[in-house]
Amino acid sequence: GSLAIPLALRGAGVSASDISASMIGEAETDINKASGGGEGAGFAPKFEALGLEECSGEYDVVSCIDVMIHYPDDRVSAMVAHLASLSKKKLIVSFAPKTLAYSVLKRIGELFPGPSKATRAYLHDEGEVEEALEKAGFRVTRRQMTATSFYFSRILECERV
Repeated sequence: GSLAIPLALRGAGVSASDISASMIGEAETDINKASGGGEGAGFAPKFEALGLEECSGEYDVVSCIDVMIHYPDDRVSAMVAHLASLSKKKLIVSFAPKTLAYSVLKRIGELFPGPSKATRAYLHDEGEVEEALEKAGFRVTRRQMTATSFYFSRILECERV
């Protein structure tokens, strides 16, 4: 919802998925609050509780933000190919880059197991992600690092060639 809602409020036709049904419920509540009633106000994004592998259709732009951390290296190329198959024009993906600093931080974090570690975060080599994008028919047109207080990621904007 954090990306889908602002786009929908600006008039974009939006289909969004999350594997978590509760996150979909939150997004539906948020769009109804933000738009003053959702569909009645002219905003009708489609939210579905789906994993990325189950997503289908054809879209002008496909974005996959901060999801690839859940996919091990041997599944990233297939995921990029699947996302590319959904996009007619643009593909925007983000991932945790495999850098020395991030690898060290991740290793230190693994030494302190705890209940907050519900999932394993996978780091990905940027060159390998870009190679998968090129193989899928996309070229990177813009790259940027994004950051929060506890996490940073590489975001790539790509166009179909």
